[in-house]
Amino acid sequence: MKLFNRHKVLLSTIEELNKAGINSRIAIVKSLFLLREEYNFSEKMPFYHFFAYKYGPFSHLCFDDLRKLRDNNLIDDDEETSITPAGKELLTKVGRTHNQTIKTMLKSFPTEKKITDYVYQKYPEYTVKSELLEQKPKKSSPGFFTIGYESKDIDQFLNVLISNQIELLIDIRRNPFSMNFIYIKDALMKKLKDVGIDYLHIPELGIESEERKNLNTKADYEELFAKYRQTLSIKEVYINRIIELGTTKRIALLCFEADCNFCHRREVAKVIKSKKHEVVNL
Repeated sequence: MKLFNRHKVLLSTIEELNKAGINSRIAIVKSLFLLREEYNFSEKMPFYHFFAYKYGPFSHLCFDDLRKLRDNNLIDDDEETSITPAGKELLTKVGRTHNQTIKTMLKSFPTEKKITDYVYQKYPEYTVKSELLEQKPKKSSPGFFTIGYESKDIDQFLNVLISNQIELLIDIRRNPFSMNFIYIKDALMKKLKDVGIDYLHIPELGIESEERKNLNTKADYEELFAKYRQTLSIKEVYINRIIELGTTKRIALLCFEADCNFCHRREVAKVIKSKKHEVVNL
C-alpha cells in the first residue's frame, strides 16, 4: 500500500485514541473533525472534508481510508477500530504525525462521550441529519439555487447542499457523465439518496458536448450562451416545471462549472429570475 500523508495522520490518530480507550470509527471521524476545526488542522489536513450525516460529521474519504488500512492489516476493524502491530511498526518506520496535537485534543476531550457532546453542542450544523437527535431542525422556505461541482470532492459538495437544506438536485447537464466517477448520474444519485436529497435529470436543458468544444475565452462562452438563449423559448415547459418544483421545496440546478458565469445554468437562472424568483449560486 502506498502511504499518503493522510494515512499517516489517520493511523497516528487511531493510535493515540486507542491509548485513551477510544476505539469506535464514529469517534475517530469526530476526532479528525475536531482536529480540523479547532486545532489548525485545516492546513495540515486539507484532504478530509465533512458533511452532516447520521451520527454527526462524516467523511467518505476518511471511511474509504479506514477500509484501506484494514485491508492492509494496519488496523483491526471488526468490532472496534484499533491499530495493529503492523500499523505501529509502520508508524515507527515512517514517523508519527501530529501526535502532540492529538494528545492535546485528548486532554480536553478524553472520552468518546465528551467528543460527541462537544461536537453536537458547538457544531449543530453538522448534526442536522443525525439519528441521535429527537427534534429535527425546522425546514427553511422553498427557493432556487445553482451549484457546480468543479473542484469539489463529494464530501464538500454534500456539505454545501445540506448546509443550504437543498431537497432536490436538478441536473441540467445534457450528458450526466464526468471524469470524476462520483458525479456520474447513478453514483451521484446514490450519494444524494443516502442523505435524503432527491435527484431529477432534465437533459433537455443541457448543451450538446460538440457545442462546448473550443471554449477558450469569455467571448467564446458568451457566443455559446447567446445561441443557447435563443433555444430557451421552446424549452419553457422544462423551466416552468423547475419553477413549479421550486415553489414547494428548496432546489438546486446542477452543472460542472464552479463559476456560473461560465455555465449555461446562468441562463436558466435568468429566466427564473425574470419570473420574479430569487436564485442564489452556491
